[in-house]
Amino acid sequence: MTIAAGKKALRVFRDVEDLALRAAHRVRLEAYLRSDRRPWRAGYTEFRARHLGETLEDAGLMALFRDSRPLPPGYGFRLDARVVEIPWALSRLPAGPGALLDAGSSLNHAFVVGYCQGQGWKLHVLTLAPESRCFWDRGVSYVYGDLRRTVFADDAFGAVVCISTIEHVGMDNSFYAGAAPSARPGDAWEFLAAVKELKRVLEPGRALYITFPFGRHEDHGWFQQLDAGRVDRLVDAFGPVRASETVFRYLPGGWQLSDRAACAECEFFDVRKSRYFDRGSTVDYPPDYPAGERAVLCLELRK
Repeated sequence: MTIAAGKKALRVFRDVEDLALRAAHRVRLEAYLRSDRRPWRAGYTEFRARHLGETLEDAGLMALFRDSRPLPPGYGFRLDARVVEIPWALSRLPAGPGALLDAGSSLNHAFVVGYCQGQGWKLHVLTLAPESRCFWDRGVSYVYGDLRRTVFADDAFGAVVCISTIEHVGMDNSFYAGAAPSARPGDAWEFLAAVKELKRVLEPGRALYITFPFGRHEDHGWFQQLDAGRVDRLVDAFGPVRASETVFRYLPGGWQLSDRAACAECEFFDVRKSRYFDRGSTVDYPPDYPAGERAVLCLELRK
């Protein structure tokens, strides 16, 4: 088989695979819509993807994220923080062309890849280990490694996005990367080294868009929730020439704009410890059905 024939066969395989995946996703989504819509049950990720896709296509809604204005009532009800973190970051991302680093692989979804490429960005994904879906055939670059010590040159990227990843640095990441050395737990303050590394690879004058769960400090083993003191240490480690901060809080009516003071005592609901994931547990969802984070803090840090 020639190289050209091999590439054609691979494209055909990917097309068939995509059709099968879309059909399976549609079945799970329809089942979820008929259910009680409990977070993380079958079909949840498909429903969240649809919600996010609709948000990215809504210019008025994206403007609310860009300008840190209140969100519509009911936005993101029973959905996790990605439904505010991703639109917040992408709404502030300037138009390309340029190289965009996704530190943590939170943008590794077909509709998000399409959005970034539509803005003129060449997407580079840095994560610990390969994932089941990738988009190399759409020009996305994948690098597997440690956020604290990357292989990139100084000033390599015109923008860096790091969504709900920094809180995992130095923690037990075996769930994501198995026995890889970089997945082993270490010093919980190593997230500061990762922030400095993200600054190093960022072009001068450009911004890091970074988000993480916020509230009282909590060590969950596989991640930590950052409190105000740790946020201040993070900002100091980056040393921005300019910084802006946006806080979102999950309330009984969905996600809404908030502030540090109102979220200082927020606690993370770890669904892994609930009866839906742990057969020995009696823990159920609280009445407002949080999917995890009750607050996230979003920082735009300019180098």
